[in-house]
Amino acid sequence: MQISSWVLIAMMALKYTILEEASFTLSFEYFISVFVYGLFTTHTYKLVVDKYQVDEAPVQTFLLFPLIGNIVIGFLFFILDVQFTSADVMKNEYKNFGDYFGLFVDDIWVTTPWFFFFHILRYVTQKQTMSEKMISMEKMLIKSELEALKTQLHPHFFFNALNSIKALMVIDHHEAREAVDQLSDLLRLSLNIGSSQLVRVDEEIKLTKAYLFLEKIRFDKRLKYQFEVDDKLIHKMIIPISLSTLIENAIKHGIAKNKNGGEITIQIYEERDRLLIKVSNTGSFIANETKRTDGGIGLTNLKKRLELQYGGEGSLHIEEVNGNVVSTILIPMSKTNLS
Repeated sequence: MQISSWVLIAMMALKYTILEEASFTLSFEYFISVFVYGLFTTHTYKLVVDKYQVDEAPVQTFLLFPLIGNIVIGFLFFILDVQFTSADVMKNEYKNFGDYFGLFVDDIWVTTPWFFFFHILRYVTQKQTMSEKMISMEKMLIKSELEALKTQLHPHFFFNALNSIKALMVIDHHEAREAVDQLSDLLRLSLNIGSSQLVRVDEEIKLTKAYLFLEKIRFDKRLKYQFEVDDKLIHKMIIPISLSTLIENAIKHGIAKNKNGGEITIQIYEERDRLLIKVSNTGSFIANETKRTDGGIGLTNLKKRLELQYGGEGSLHIEEVNGNVVSTILIPMSKTNLS
């Protein structure tokens, strides 16, 4: 940028200088001198601006620097012009102070475009840098918030699993030991998934099936479930413990509240360039609406995570359809690939 700017300025100076009748050699020397002189002086000016952090100074100081810089460098070019002008020309055309001052003003006008574009470009660059820093800080904040939210999930999630084993120990000790093995697998899966920002759909399904196994022990015939998953989507990326949260709430607010239990249907499919994770369960949404949105760890946490991860493009919707509560996570397909 510096080089191209001073090539243009040197061409302008050569065109409008008083060396109009000069030889090619002298004109070329003048062109090179203006170019090198300008490159050196303005680079020095840039170092001074960086040293004193002019961009962060008050407006008066900020405006003062380019004004003084332009005058100083313009004066240096005035000396350069005088050096390249023959004694005869100086004697005939520059007879008083006003003539010299006019040449000085012309040299200032030659350097003014550089100062103008330098500070405009510097301002735009710094604005862009600040914008990038703000975006980076926002991403770091979002990541830290997501991590904080995820750490809240594990105690809540395993509390229910432990309750399942506790209930089983009263009935069958042997089966309780098997359930402990399942809980161990569940813990291992959860730790692997919980340490990631995003997980594959099949990993989330594996975790959910382990959780449902434990809940099936507790509810026995009162709990039925089935999976309907598009195999083409099992490698897509979603936020961890999202499907599991829907299942947990379906059991807590639907199956557990119904004397005869009920059925849970898990569907994962693509529709209108969005990945849908849909959980339908027996129950009434109206009766449990307050509990579902009480600001606790469950669905409220999931909504926050979706908002943070996808910037408003991911969402959670809950509705009652034909006697079933349907909870649906919507994620743009463009955000489900591993980046």
